[in-house]
Amino acid sequence: MNQNEIFKNVLQERLTEKRYIHSLNVAESAVELARIYGADEGKAYTAGLVHDACKNMPSALQLSYMLENKVDLTDIEINTPKLYHAICGRAYVEKEFGITDEDMLNAIRYHTTGRKNMSLLEKIVFIADFISAERDYKRGT
Repeated sequence: MNQNEIFKNVLQERLTEKRYIHSLNVAESAVELARIYGADEGKAYTAGLVHDACKNMPSALQLSYMLENKVDLTDIEINTPKLYHAICGRAYVEKEFGITDEDMLNAIRYHTTGRKNMSLLEKIVFIADFISAERDYKRGT
């Protein structure tokens, strides 16, 4: 069993079915974008797959996990629980999945907020999350 298959098994246990399907879709969208823009498809797939690893964890547990793992948080981050899952997700996949690639970790960390001077992989995961197949945005006329 390869690394991504192991991650899928863990994610299936941690996430709701809807969130798990979203994660699979983001991974596939990330590969498509990586192919178009010349990024590493393997890194794009894995980062897209695990980007929401902490999404279904209660906010209090996310905060506790981040504090236990000495994640450096600003006052704004501490006071904005909607930001937790990405920050906690970075810490989680590094510790629990052994992902150490800084670019992949940053792609997970900034997939919701973005940031100045994002790497290509960060942009890919950010956009893949936005355009994943199950998203159903209302379009104006």
